[in-house]
Amino acid sequence: TATRDDLVAIADAYAPRDVYSMEQWARQNGAQTVDGVELYSADGGSDWGLIHNGQSTVPAGSPVVYVPSDLVLSSDAIKEEFGGSLEAAENELVQLDGNTERRLPLFRLMVKLMAEYDEGTDSVYYPWLNSLPRQFYNGVSMTDECFECLPPYAAKLSLEEKNMYSQFVGAIRDGFVPVEETTMNDDGIVSWAYNVALTRFHEVWYPSRQKYIAPMADMLNHSSEPNVEIT
Repeated sequence: TATRDDLVAIADAYAPRDVYSMEQWARQNGAQTVDGVELYSADGGSDWGLIHNGQSTVPAGSPVVYVPSDLVLSSDAIKEEFGGSLEAAENELVQLDGNTERRLPLFRLMVKLMAEYDEGTDSVYYPWLNSLPRQFYNGVSMTDECFECLPPYAAKLSLEEKNMYSQFVGAIRDGFVPVEETTMNDDGIVSWAYNVALTRFHEVWYPSRQKYIAPMADMLNHSSEPNVEIT
């Protein structure tokens, strides 16, 4: 297990996101982009995405980013990787609330992110993890005072998300999953893993319903008008 000095600095919300090391790592492992696609931040380095610089023409429907399958995090593959320990946690979740069954792919991604975090610089995904945001502004990140400021329907949805997150945390902290105790008991790390999984997954329905995260491709569609299809 890595020492704490080797871990991604989750506690520092303003830690710089090392996106260029992530890009280099992704390309070294087979990721490709079409000419003109590059990393860009409109706010000086807090929010990053992949854009096309407009210096060349990309016909509609053309591939713009390719990520090899062995870099992609798959909820089905995670289920196979962690086996019975993950299954025990999932069974507890479903017994507690049957509605959580449809969210199990998200739970698997969350657990995998925490396990890779524990590996520190030994994790093959460390350059990607170190490029991710530390701050999020969704229901899980809100206080009771925040909910009171929201319109009723938005508050309802945000509270449902926070309640689901609390159930995930309970299942993780019961000790079934292969995550260090110091990690699973750190609220900042746990919420970070959940928020990364929640905000960066892509869902597929064939041949089975599962969720994927494709490092580097997860930098697409971060504008208010997404225009890239992920397949």
